Amino acid sequence: MSSNSGTSSLEIAFEKMVEAVAQSIENGALLGLGSGSSVARFAKALGKLVRSGSIKIAVVPSSMQSYLMAQDNGLELARDTARCPEAIDLVVDGADQISLATRSMIKGGGGALLKEKILIFASKKTFILADHTKYVKKLDGSVPVEATQFSYLTVASEIRRKFRAEALLRKLDKGYPYYSESGNVILDCKFREEISSPRDLERELKMIPGVVECGLFNAEVERFYRANPDGTFDAL
Repeated sequence: MSSNSGTSSLEIAFEKMVEAVAQSIENGALLGLGSGSSVARFAKALGKLVRSGSIKIAVVPSSMQSYLMAQDNGLELARDTARCPEAIDLVVDGADQISLATRSMIKGGGGALLKEKILIFASKKTFILADHTKYVKKLDGSVPVEATQFSYLTVASEIRRKFRAEALLRKLDKGYPYYSESGNVILDCKFREEISSPRDLERELKMIPGVVECGLFNAEVERFYRANPDGTFDAL
């Protein structure tokens, strides 16, 4: 199969996947809307159903990006989006890397990890959308660690000392520090080995004073959706 046809088949798989997920949303649901390109496709599919009158929902956005996605696709915002509701029916989000063996993820490439983790915690169910390239046996990607600006030097030093990992302050192209959706800085941490115990590492990172959140997600996920290069998708 040529790369062009392979790309086309993957696009078809993604469209089928987001349409199926959108059609599974219950009428009247309060939905946590994640961030990233996979969620953008889902929001577009959901918007078509909302505009057709097939469904009525309200969303709590996890970022400015997802707020704009909701606006662009005609998705009604929840009454109060400044605070996470006590209970959410469903969160739909993406991931940077997924291990099915541990059902763990690395997230936070877009800087919305704190709000995304809070939404998932408050939700009854979580659906994660990704293509086949995001699935690995063991997590081995860079892990974002969100820290207060005051603490980032000591946090980076402790991560290097304790885990012998790289801990680089995320910056914009012009050299300015990158600030998360919650106004903190982010350290992108690359560990020397595969992450064999994501739960333990998440716990240890969050014990460091100044760490607000980290991009290891170990919450229960109802369903992982995977778009395949042959035009099909799986619900795992």
